[in-house]
Amino acid sequence: MAMKQLFAALALGAMPIAASAQPTASAPGDVLSEWLDAFNAGDDAAIRAFYARRLDDPDALTARNLRTETCGFDLVRIEEQESSRLSALLAERCFPALQRVSFAVAEDGTLENFSLEPFAMSGARLDAYITGVAERLAERDEFAGSLVVLTDDGRRLEVSRGTVSAADPAPIGPDMPMVLASAGKMFTAVAILQLVEAGRVELEAPLSRYLPDYPDEAMAAATIRNLLNHRAGAGEDGVLRREDVENRAKVRTIDDYLELNGHRAPDFEPGSKSDYSNYGFILLGAVIERVTGKSYPDYVQAHVFGPAGMSNAGYPDRDHLDGIPVGLTTFFEAEPVAMPNTDVLPWRGSAHGGGVASANDMLRFFAALKDGRLLTPETLELATTPGETPWYGLGFVAQGEGQDDERQWGHGGGSYGMSVAAQTYPGTGATFVCLAARDMACDRLIFAWYLKLFGLTE
Repeated sequence: MAMKQLFAALALGAMPIAASAQPTASAPGDVLSEWLDAFNAGDDAAIRAFYARRLDDPDALTARNLRTETCGFDLVRIEEQESSRLSALLAERCFPALQRVSFAVAEDGTLENFSLEPFAMSGARLDAYITGVAERLAERDEFAGSLVVLTDDGRRLEVSRGTVSAADPAPIGPDMPMVLASAGKMFTAVAILQLVEAGRVELEAPLSRYLPDYPDEAMAAATIRNLLNHRAGAGEDGVLRREDVENRAKVRTIDDYLELNGHRAPDFEPGSKSDYSNYGFILLGAVIERVTGKSYPDYVQAHVFGPAGMSNAGYPDRDHLDGIPVGLTTFFEAEPVAMPNTDVLPWRGSAHGGGVASANDMLRFFAALKDGRLLTPETLELATTPGETPWYGLGFVAQGEGQDDERQWGHGGGSYGMSVAAQTYPGTGATFVCLAARDMACDRLIFAWYLKLFGLTE
């Protein structure tokens, strides 16, 4: 599935280990026993060693995460076994759920077509499963945040864990604003598309029409559509990486971002290929400011947050984050020691993301999109259907179209000590929102939920 590939691409912060010796060829049953022993040991080193030796995956991040989420596996039965192939049913240890493992053993002992697929769940059973996963992550301080799943029939799952910080014991809940990271790109996209509907911006117009004084001519030739679907070659913004200390100290407004990056040529000819870009959305924010005469935060507050009823959403600066959960990250050091992310936050969230909203605010945002308060149905369909960028529409991560069961749209976000997953699934009637102040927490939770929702049915 495309989503499996997407989440695999989100596995940041990998730390390679020394390469292991090549495996010797083994009977599939012996390899299965070897894998189960390594996986169930609860020892990261054992899992890494197996995955390095057999699957050329020395970090084994997905497998190590899965060990925490499932507590390991017990063999139920071998389904098929040949001289070099095997398929078996496994039972998860933390929840009564089945998965199927299958693989082939190559002549050199490495594994080919290794697959571990869960069986589908729905309703209260799926709710109980993902609640258990969230609680296990919280016990390890790997989830502090709020997860809400809402269905069209009104069923609601809510799991909130953790506190604002070590110094502030206020519990995190679904109405507490949290940093959104790149999920805020959806607000920029909606704002631009509102201006398109009003006839004040054209999708095929070049950036130069709205920013006639933009320094780099090649970048100014990118169209609004190019910027919305990450095909402008705009690159990064020079502020979000840990090492961008000097730039973070002086960049506070969209004009400051333009001053920092405006003389830089695009990474490729606009429109020629896709590459995810934070600075491209800063440029869209500049268009909003020039066309409306309002600051980006003021326009979004008046035309997105207000109409959607997002009462806890906003763009506080770094000096006014009281009550916003402090992110803890292990991405700063070679050894995984959790540290606050405060020093790497930009001065203020902007058009590329980084504002704040609560989990309930994000549910209200999706509801306002669906009932036409923010965009017309036709514009929303355009924005949430993949185009030239196969995993992206116009400001929304998207997969499928129409009412396909696996159709989905929304946006995630992630950086040091922050993780966001906000997706809606029209074919199933479910909307999944997770905001967390820990590395990759929501990525892990939506991945676990998604694989069970669309799991095996036989």
